[in-house]
Amino acid sequence: MKFSVVIPSLLAEYRTAAKNRNKKIIRAVNSVLSQTFKDFEVIVVADGCQKTIEVMKQIDDPRVKTFLIPKGKLWSGGPRNAGIEEAKGEFIIYLDIDDLYGENHLDMVNSQLGTFDWVWFDDIRFAPKQKQWYQNPCDITQISRHGTSNICHKRNLPVKWDHDGYAHDFYFVQQLRQNKNYGKILNTEYYVMHIPGVGGYDL
Repeated sequence: MKFSVVIPSLLAEYRTAAKNRNKKIIRAVNSVLSQTFKDFEVIVVADGCQKTIEVMKQIDDPRVKTFLIPKGKLWSGGPRNAGIEEAKGEFIIYLDIDDLYGENHLDMVNSQLGTFDWVWFDDIRFAPKQKQWYQNPCDITQISRHGTSNICHKRNLPVKWDHDGYAHDFYFVQQLRQNKNYGKILNTEYYVMHIPGVGGYDL
């Protein structure tokens, strides 16, 4: 198997949470199931969230596995680490429950992996004033300039999500950067649908 798509899920309320996440997690998972590239599994990790288990009963697909772990701290790396441990794919790739993949996302990543151990990519966001989508340039060297899901890495790399806090994505990528065999993937289809604090932007 090529990809394990790891999706951490917490449907409880917190300050920067997206709205309607019980519906959005179904949208997110369906965006993976609709990929043109078919060699993947989906691992939904419920972060102490029984509601996730109940909501995911709406999807009956053998490619999707949902399991519950004890609740950790908010922004803990525990759910993603648990997903990696359950994964069978050669590569780990991530998706936040309030975002989605365009149908060609995994195909685009796969076609450019080459011999890299890990890769990163920009995402696609919506400009409310211009009412149009645009490619958002990410920067893996700066805090808050990329998200938890702008990366794809080999499952067997010796890295863990071990920083608690909102910048846990940055600290994980800095671990990845110790491995110099990486590159940037172009023209992917990762759609960010919720940006906390940006004009209530939540699609």
